[in-house]
Amino acid sequence: MARRVAVAASAEFPELRPDWPLLRQALAERGITATTQVWTDPHADWDDLDLVVANGAWDNIHQPEAFLAWAERVAASTSVVNSPATLRWNMDKRYLAALDRAGVPTVPTRWVEDVHDLDVLVAPAEDFVVKPTVSGGGYLTARYGPEPAERDEARAHVTRLLEAGVAAMVQPYLSDIDVEAERGLVFLGGRFSHAIRKGPLLPPGTRAGPGLYNDQVITPIESTATQREVAAHALDVAERLLGPSTYARVDLVPLDDGRPAVLELELLDPALFIEYYPGAAPRFAEVLDQVIARG
Repeated sequence: MARRVAVAASAEFPELRPDWPLLRQALAERGITATTQVWTDPHADWDDLDLVVANGAWDNIHQPEAFLAWAERVAASTSVVNSPATLRWNMDKRYLAALDRAGVPTVPTRWVEDVHDLDVLVAPAEDFVVKPTVSGGGYLTARYGPEPAERDEARAHVTRLLEAGVAAMVQPYLSDIDVEAERGLVFLGGRFSHAIRKGPLLPPGTRAGPGLYNDQVITPIESTATQREVAAHALDVAERLLGPSTYARVDLVPLDDGRPAVLELELLDPALFIEYYPGAAPRFAEVLDQVIARG
């Protein structure tokens, strides 16, 4: 019997990333028909599928509760990966606090949940980053300097977020990012697959933008044993809380002492950059095939 997989997509990017044809072909070679369907399309049929892969729905940050309700509704009749519980946990970046409590090295983060927390913006002596706790790809993310005028601008940014009912987070802009950049380590079926280097996303003066993602310079790289250890630790903590993952990307940046720390653990809608590694698409197709077989 033919098997069918759909990747949930956004209306703005219904054909996903450039690696989508590679994954579709790899699935076809396993006898699996793969398509994309826009998750907000009221006419989309999710019931007649063997699996729904949720990681192409990049506009979920604009309607988080609607997206999570969609995932729960679809999961009632069709397998969804990652699981709705995982998607919900990963939607809000306050999951970083859970990783930190579990001993995972993370970028120091201060949380601004109401106007009484705004004093955290007085302290930074170096450049810092402000973003909403529900965000992705640079959406409403800005870099500020320590000068009083820039701190005032950051306070206005955070105040706008709070007035919109969104919590904010403040992180130091780690200077080594400009040299070492971010490392994204991709895991498929809970196992390390490959790694990429992401060019700096927030040059000085970057202010909050409305786009779903910002273009970056991506380079395939070899990860270090320490980077893989930190990334695997982060994913292990999440999987012990939520169950197995089907796809994940752990973004690492160097702390001031050079140690890698988790900037983000992406279990919601990460770009997996499988186009940079010839074996990655067949590997992901195998993982999805196994998920279908388990039912």
